[in-house]
Amino acid sequence: MMEHETFYPPRPARSHGLKGINFVTLAALLLAVLAVGSSMLSAMNMQYQVTPDALRIRSGFSTEEIALDAVTAVWRPETLSGAVRKFGTATSNLRTGRWSFRETGDITLFATRLDTLVVIDAGGRRYGVTPEDPEAFIAALEARAPATFEPLGGTGRASASMLIPILVVVVATVVTLYATGIAGGFPQKLRYELGPEGLAIRTGFRPVHVAYSEVERVEVASPSGYPIRLYGTAVGSLLWGRFRWPAAGPNLHLYCTRMKPLVLLHLRDGRTIGITPEEDERFVAEFKRRMR
Repeated sequence: MMEHETFYPPRPARSHGLKGINFVTLAALLLAVLAVGSSMLSAMNMQYQVTPDALRIRSGFSTEEIALDAVTAVWRPETLSGAVRKFGTATSNLRTGRWSFRETGDITLFATRLDTLVVIDAGGRRYGVTPEDPEAFIAALEARAPATFEPLGGTGRASASMLIPILVVVVATVVTLYATGIAGGFPQKLRYELGPEGLAIRTGFRPVHVAYSEVERVEVASPSGYPIRLYGTAVGSLLWGRFRWPAAGPNLHLYCTRMKPLVLLHLRDGRTIGITPEEDERFVAEFKRRMR
């Protein structure tokens, strides 16, 4: 009975690419989490506070303060049309961020529903708020009378439509952490085990099994050209997943820590598997002996 024999790949060339990809991806996901969290908090804590000196608008994690001395106009548009969101939130009960309307031009919104929009021009910028009682709000601004106003529709709940982006961000975070963790540990866990029935490629994820009877031929090769990633990881000399590389073979799957040379397994079903055992010639010789 044939014994198991394990072959290991060479150490991959040093590359900071994977760490960079992980950092950028996780940073983007963190920003997405913060954006969704801020939107939810805005829906629950938005408030307009008039003081003798300023209008303080609480929304999400921040508070915008508009000096009353800088206010040049306070008005209400009769209609709103041509809404364009440039950056921010748009749900059934929340409008925040940078927007544009035909009637207002560029405007920063701290609003719920837009039925009671009050436009404030101050310091060269334009702001839009939606107090529940717009007339009382405007009167308080003009008189500089201390008062606190809730937005139209009130606060204390987040729109159900926010659950979709929250779910997307959560799923993306979990999948990304899982995938990048596997890719990052791939070079340390990769090994090729020859057993009685076939080859097992251990990747740190689900092992790939190839029976000797499935293999038509095996060779050491240095194909011309370069692989094009279809699915998986390709950072520096780390290659894992599905690739297109006509010179190597059709329907190519790579589990490698270097680009060349490769051990290519040409399977009877049309697939090609590329691996990089450090002792490639001895691996091929042993593989062929076990194929007989």
